[in-house]
Amino acid sequence: MKKLILITMTMFTFIGMSNAQEEKGVDAYVSAGLSISNTYDTTFAFSSYPSVEVGFMKNNWSMGLVLGRGNNVFRTKDDISNYWWEVKTALSFPMGKFSGYGIIGIGNYSTTSRIFVEYGAGFSYCWNKFGVFSQVSNWDGAWYVTPGVSYTF
Repeated sequence: MKKLILITMTMFTFIGMSNAQEEKGVDAYVSAGLSISNTYDTTFAFSSYPSVEVGFMKNNWSMGLVLGRGNNVFRTKDDISNYWWEVKTALSFPMGKFSGYGIIGIGNYSTTSRIFVEYGAGFSYCWNKFGVFSQVSNWDGAWYVTPGVSYTF
């Protein structure tokens, strides 16, 4: 399964780069999201997690590094094991005023050797350098809805 994910990410990268070679340069971006699920616990704090992504994009292809926290429970002593990282790639396509996109990523929890996979789809709306997005993804076997904001440099 891990080999299939890596092959798919590589295909996203090559397709995106080949499509991106025709037009403008590379843009950097930063985004923040709050992923919400109905798994494990019924409280919002335990079933959601914040994340920040930094990366670059060219035309319809992007690749980024995502850093996140495992939940929103800040009343207990914080620990590095509550954090994770992920490398994510996406291909987007225009849908009128919006853009749709597909994502795939692979990551790791900070203190384990356990690898996880994320895949999903979403849509975004951008004006000037600001954007908003919403996506649905399967992240480590659980389904999440993630609203967020982005800024392109």
